[in-house]
Amino acid sequence: MKQVEINQEAKLSPHFTLGELTVSKSHPEVYNVPSHVHIENLKRVCVWLEALRERYNQRYVLAGAGGPIIITSGYRSAELNRKVGGVATSNHLTGCAVDIRVAGKKQLIRYACILLDYADETKQDFDEILLERGAAGTIWLHFAVRAQGNRQKINFLKA
Repeated sequence: MKQVEINQEAKLSPHFTLGELTVSKSHPEVYNVPSHVHIENLKRVCVWLEALRERYNQRYVLAGAGGPIIITSGYRSAELNRKVGGVATSNHLTGCAVDIRVAGKKQLIRYACILLDYADETKQDFDEILLERGAAGTIWLHFAVRAQGNRQKINFLKA
């Protein structure tokens, strides 16, 4: 069966592409193509990512800390989710979640605060803001927003 390829350069928002929200650097061999529903979910997440990018750069670019928001994981197919050790109920499976690289604890907390402020100001719900740590000590921000049924879960997870 022939596999469909996606347009990696397709814009989901002004600063985020389909490619960067579907790529897997750890398992590039895995077929990881989202459905149209998954893409709509990714676009919803990108609205928040655009707000995060704009607000972080407005506040911290003068201090030399501004720049792009780097996504390390977005949509994951079931196979990719298994290979990376994701949970069976992961929001990544539906395109509702991203993991965001951070340069340290300060940036991690600032990102979380900006997303919380955005939620309060816009009166929108999010599903998860998780400050995560991997087994090797790496840290990142996991953010998820669903079309409905958002839980507003905030947590710091230790590996």
